[in-house]
Amino acid sequence: MTRLALLTALAFSATTLAAIGYVDFDGTELGLVSYTNSTYTYSGPGLGTNASFVTPGTATTSWVAGDSFWPLNRGNVGPNNIGMPFNISDDSVAGAAGNTTFAADVLGFAGQWLDNGFFGVTDTENPVNSGFINADFVFDISGYSNLSISLDMIAMGDFELADQFIFAYHIDGGPFTVLWSITADEAASLNYTMDSGAVVTLDDPLVVGSTYLTDFFQTFTANIAGTGSLLTIRFAAVTDGNEGFGFDNLRIVPEPSSLGLLALGGLALIRRR
Repeated sequence: MTRLALLTALAFSATTLAAIGYVDFDGTELGLVSYTNSTYTYSGPGLGTNASFVTPGTATTSWVAGDSFWPLNRGNVGPNNIGMPFNISDDSVAGAAGNTTFAADVLGFAGQWLDNGFFGVTDTENPVNSGFINADFVFDISGYSNLSISLDMIAMGDFELADQFIFAYHIDGGPFTVLWSITADEAASLNYTMDSGAVVTLDDPLVVGSTYLTDFFQTFTANIAGTGSLLTIRFAAVTDGNEGFGFDNLRIVPEPSSLGLLALGGLALIRRR
């Protein structure tokens, strides 16, 4: 391989692997030093974010059938031991694990196209649980600065203003700073498309800034101010009823990537010769 090709490859790798923290809910827990979620118990590999190992029957007593605040995928029945919640699963063409095909299904964003893990949330308020529920992701950020966070969000349902989804952070135990505070736009409506092709129109979609959450993932990015050793990303939610929310691909990225600058700098030197 020529030096030009080598450094070009290095530059490409730097841009694709720049994250110092990454959780994909399929087993990748890059830079993650702890994960706290009181809604289920976990005995699989890693720290508990792998949807394939969030096993049936492990939901705590705070949860009842049809609820969710944990990693999900269509191939795993999950903690409630009854299948993916109907508010999240699109079973109109093929049922997710634990569910049956329901051709008339008109609710749920997790259709056949969604073949990987994600963090799924629905109906956190129930007879034995009220108020916000939290999940904390703690990353090692030692030696890094100018950080940003990106993640993918998805949602479907007729939400209410009382339904709230909040992402916040702190560094080394400092006060929390809100990254995104998400709730419904009660003046709007949105179309969603089921696997069956049926188009469903629902009022009161979730909105992040000026961007409406749809039944396909969209990526959102925010800056993280400060430096330190441990970065805690807290996700807090409270929601009641027949709505579903999800997120995936939680990334912590230093800006700019020193590895990327090194590679691009070397590439520039070669081009000058």
